Amino acid sequence: MSSKRDILLCYSEADNQPIEGGLKGWVSNFHKFLSTLLSQISKHDAEIKMISDSDLGDVDLDNAGAILLVTTPNLISNQGFISAVENFASAATSKGTLRVGGIPRVFKINIKPYEVDQHLPSLGDLIPYDFYIVDPLTGEPLVFKRFFGNEAERSYWMKLVDMAYDINQLISEGIKSEKKDDKSVVDREKTVYLASTGVDMVIQRDIIKRELLRHGYKVLPQHSLPKESAPLEAMVKGDLDKCRLSIHLIGEDYGYKPKGSDLSIVDIQNRLASTHTYDMAEYNKTAKDKTPFSRLIWLSPDLKNVTERQKIFIEDLKSEAASLEEAEVLQITIPELKSIIREELVTGGRFNTQRNIKGYKLEEEGDNKVIYLMTDKKDRNESKEVKKYLEDSGYKVVLPSFDGDLVDIRYIHQENLRRCDASIIYYGKSSEAWLKTKLQDLLKAPGFGREKKLLAKAVYMDGPKEDIDLKQFEKNNALVLGNNGGFKPEHLKPFLTKLEN
Repeated sequence: MSSKRDILLCYSEADNQPIEGGLKGWVSNFHKFLSTLLSQISKHDAEIKMISDSDLGDVDLDNAGAILLVTTPNLISNQGFISAVENFASAATSKGTLRVGGIPRVFKINIKPYEVDQHLPSLGDLIPYDFYIVDPLTGEPLVFKRFFGNEAERSYWMKLVDMAYDINQLISEGIKSEKKDDKSVVDREKTVYLASTGVDMVIQRDIIKRELLRHGYKVLPQHSLPKESAPLEAMVKGDLDKCRLSIHLIGEDYGYKPKGSDLSIVDIQNRLASTHTYDMAEYNKTAKDKTPFSRLIWLSPDLKNVTERQKIFIEDLKSEAASLEEAEVLQITIPELKSIIREELVTGGRFNTQRNIKGYKLEEEGDNKVIYLMTDKKDRNESKEVKKYLEDSGYKVVLPSFDGDLVDIRYIHQENLRRCDASIIYYGKSSEAWLKTKLQDLLKAPGFGREKKLLAKAVYMDGPKEDIDLKQFEKNNALVLGNNGGFKPEHLKPFLTKLEN
């Protein structure tokens, strides 16, 4: 690759007509904003040159540091230029110079949805930069005409910042060496599979991807996923083999279905990751050199307009994850999720059984049996009677932590699950989803290093819960206590009898 730092922004004048209110055209605004960002983050004197369709015939693509294509039907209609781009991409691919430091020299920019791959097949596997959003309710694309103000416009800037950093890295790598090849191998421990999402989770995925890249992790997939199910599955499987962790963000949108499949792309990736997680767990049981792999499934806390199909998908995810110690379902905020991801990659996360937490001390094992009383923060006061009665009966009662970093709170919860002899889930003001999560945690306690059998487990209901399906507790071999009014000592007798016997 040439070390020249020129960046070519190729577009059609038809896509740069003045926007409402007398503002400059879309491309002119894009050029202005991107140039400003690049000048702020780059140490190099890189210039972005606007090349309209009237000048495309004179463009020297081979000596450009980066080529930005505003891929619209208007640009694609210039057959001579498109043929030149295709020839350049094909030749660069064969020479191994299309990518530098893992970043392609060609950037596909979509103002609105447009299938450009049939016109530029040599660039078909490059992930485009979509500078539009899709309305999750109507499915209609929203084109940016105003660039400041609301949440949708801020997502435009987030994508723009990503592109500026990618261009800067591309130019920097090119300056280091004109013949730098892309054969460097990134450690598996530093590689993460970040699954593609439904349209309502695109912004959240960009946030997580940006966080991972900023901390030096390689994020897969680096190519656009195929539109047909067979090659798509092959690509996902190949990428998962290279990764230490897979992350799946689930919202209200089930996702589009590739050709040849009744399942969405979101569902397919989850199923393949589940199979890979199981296969790796089986391999590690007997392998001399363990190859850790884990999977985080994040459910948006703001799920509202969920279809029946999506509800079934989410419930299947929860059930499947409950059977795998290496998989975990989280319904927390994005900042909390970032903390969990960081912990998972840096220290081993929930599989790390050695952690020092300020102010937390493991209780020494004694003669008294330990009961883990799981409560939600909003039920702390109401559960005190249960705790007092158990302690007065000679048991050691441990509680979850509600203060400090989420990672520490999570560790204490898992340590309690690992060490207790029995557990009671206090179900008062919390949601049924919270209850199901705690029941799943009990099933997965061996994954946190638990070796002894749990002697008894129960759900203590603070008052009648007429809308709860009690069959779920039977499946979990959990006793149901206190479902007939305020606290009474006799409510706990079935649990204590089972514990002692």
